[in-house]
Amino acid sequence: MELEHITSNDFAVYQRLLLARQNLTNILNTAIRFQALRSRSFFALHENKPGRLLARILRNRRTTSYIPKIRTETGLLSTAPQDISGTFLKYFTDLYNLETSDTLTPKLEHIDSYLERTITRPLDPTERDSLNAEITADEILAALKTSKNGKSPGPDGLPTEYYKKCTAELLPIIIDLFNAIRAGAPLHPHSLQATITLIPKPGKDHSSCGNYRPISLTDYRLKRFLPQLVDPDQVGFISGREARDATTRVLNAIAYSKRSATPLLLLSTDAEKAFDRVLWPFLFRTLERFGLGEDYLQWIRALYSAPSARVKINGALTQPFSILNGTRQGCPLSPLLFALSLEPFLTSIRQNPLIKGLSGVRTEHKVSAYADDLMFILPDPVQSLA
Repeated sequence: MELEHITSNDFAVYQRLLLARQNLTNILNTAIRFQALRSRSFFALHENKPGRLLARILRNRRTTSYIPKIRTETGLLSTAPQDISGTFLKYFTDLYNLETSDTLTPKLEHIDSYLERTITRPLDPTERDSLNAEITADEILAALKTSKNGKSPGPDGLPTEYYKKCTAELLPIIIDLFNAIRAGAPLHPHSLQATITLIPKPGKDHSSCGNYRPISLTDYRLKRFLPQLVDPDQVGFISGREARDATTRVLNAIAYSKRSATPLLLLSTDAEKAFDRVLWPFLFRTLERFGLGEDYLQWIRALYSAPSARVKINGALTQPFSILNGTRQGCPLSPLLFALSLEPFLTSIRQNPLIKGLSGVRTEHKVSAYADDLMFILPDPVQSLA
């Protein structure tokens, strides 16, 4: 019909051609709708049965996360499963038990003296009362609303969708739980046990335990007070601040240095395993000094009362081990606690007259921090680094 229309240029042929095209489109739409319904029916009937698609996805995940060999303490490579499991178990047991070493545990009076100099802006009594008030239903609903789907916050495997779907039934129980913890009740031991999943760092030697990123699968209220407790130099995980704030600060420093012909050194540092090496005596003394209040600290102490973890390696779990230091991996409260624990160190840098920074209109810029990534701005590096 298309050829006939081209050769004849007849309007009647053109009308029949349009009608034929419309009929073909209807047939194709019907066929597509049928295939869609057929696919939905297939997945509805087989949703609880493993099929080729699920097997393929699991095979790809297993391949990317498989650890074929590891370098043991003797320096030799081993492919034996018991050596791989034992090496990782010892590595994380040592990492999360720094407090057993007397040389790494400072005396409380030294901590208090250090914090007295470096924490100068604690919460006022009104803010402290607001932070320590009982948990309300509105706060829990707001926290659930911002929680991402597809995540299991605990070892029971119950996803976030479960808590959102069953809010009416679970809300009274959750409120009673939080307020009981506030009154001193301990958490169930299963709530304090984490499973550490190992993610290989790209471009690193994957036969070394230190080149795997641990992710544990385990606050809404503290977040709103952080901007007034933490200096604008810190931008990581602080409400209203972004990573680009730190980038802009550095770019402005470079532009000022070029314009004024001032020497400038940018020193970028990354603390190794910083979140895992936070010592709890220092952390809780810091939180007390910031004036968080005893009731709120009781919630945090419940999380850190007796936590334990197991390492998941090639689908198998190691024996559980106790955790005595570090902030909980995967916990939304951990970045906020780390920011508060880092602030005294950054304050001591700002207060040190021997460390020279770049003088601005209102302040002197010495350091910019995004979590454990620190960027030092040093116009006089020889004296500052000495």
